[in-house]
Amino acid sequence: MGSGDTTELPPTEDHQRPSLDPPERGRACLVVAFPSCRALPLPPLGQPVGREWFQQNGVDDAKISRAHFVLSRRAGELHLGDAGSRNGVWLDGHRLDEGAVANLDDGTLIRLGRTLLVFRADLEGDAEPAEPIGGMFGPFGLREVSAFLSRIAQKPPRAVLVEGETGTGKELLAKEIAARLRPGGPLEAVNVPGVPAALFESVLFGHAAGAFSGAVRAQPGVIGRNEGGTVFLDELGDLPLDSQPKLLRLLESGELGPVGAVPRPANVLFVAATNRPLDQEVAAGRFRSDLLARFRDARVELPALRDRREDIFPILQALSPLDPAQTDVEAIERLLLYAWPGNVRELEATVGRLAALGAPSKLELWAVEQLLGPVEARTSVLTEERVQSVLERFAGNRTAAAAALGVTRGKLLRFLKR
Repeated sequence: MGSGDTTELPPTEDHQRPSLDPPERGRACLVVAFPSCRALPLPPLGQPVGREWFQQNGVDDAKISRAHFVLSRRAGELHLGDAGSRNGVWLDGHRLDEGAVANLDDGTLIRLGRTLLVFRADLEGDAEPAEPIGGMFGPFGLREVSAFLSRIAQKPPRAVLVEGETGTGKELLAKEIAARLRPGGPLEAVNVPGVPAALFESVLFGHAAGAFSGAVRAQPGVIGRNEGGTVFLDELGDLPLDSQPKLLRLLESGELGPVGAVPRPANVLFVAATNRPLDQEVAAGRFRSDLLARFRDARVELPALRDRREDIFPILQALSPLDPAQTDVEAIERLLLYAWPGNVRELEATVGRLAALGAPSKLELWAVEQLLGPVEARTSVLTEERVQSVLERFAGNRTAAAAALGVTRGKLLRFLKR
């Protein structure tokens, strides 16, 4: 700018420091788990809440008192107390003592009358239940999976890794991924542990005639048979260490190299699944880090059923024509409190066993307890009065007090910190 230039510059803007707080992801809410399925906003804090508030939010339950419970916030944590209800407030299967106040942890199961609620501290998405993902029902617990599917549809990867415990539905999700990314294409599954290590390369990649003793004619292999489609590698974590470089070369180059033949481009989507924690397997030297890295941008984990309690009744209704009006709320409560080590697969088997015990349209507590047993007598609901009493009994020994309260020492320490 020359000395004779009299153009006025705009005033200097103030520099805004970057925020150190992460963006808000979701919101705290009460998710109705039975008899309907929807997310409710948190009611006003410090005020008795009951039947009228629930009716205004679409839940009609005559068993809920006019003043049933009170929510409050202490030291940044939500607490719940009974407001003098007729039928009581039940947390994780145990009735809250009169006058007691208990903190709400994410996933706490609340029973009011004939309504079951799951407290969620950070729910994303709409209040209405989401549509099924292929053959998987998860109105609230599979939202991250749905977001993942939308993301990879924008830029389809060459390989996808589905992780999760046994019985969570990894094969169903693999089929849905194939249907979305390779619609109309062929799909073939390979049970990785069932393929002998010496034959893995031939089974997967194929071979030319005469490539080895007994190879009378050429075979295309699984990948060759599914050109333009999807190959599902079930239980990838069981792939022997010696066979992993062969799969790595394919994923890196995109070329199929049949045994004894010239490599050529391969147009196949690979969807792998495992119930093993592959990051830990890498650390232990049982899985190659560079092979795991090929799935870095397309990894998704199916949550365990115990971590999405609010999805259990919708899954039950999909498996069996249950009538909520003929179903004991305590029976559903017991199912939601069970740990489900076999996940959805175990739930499906349990539904079949329950149907053999009674009418398919109703579910009674006696039948559920016959299969799963009653709720454990201990309670993990912590109140100030209970904690103080037990600490005094054990002369302040927190480890002994936690064992007597039926909680971990860490949970007791977090409660005392609040």
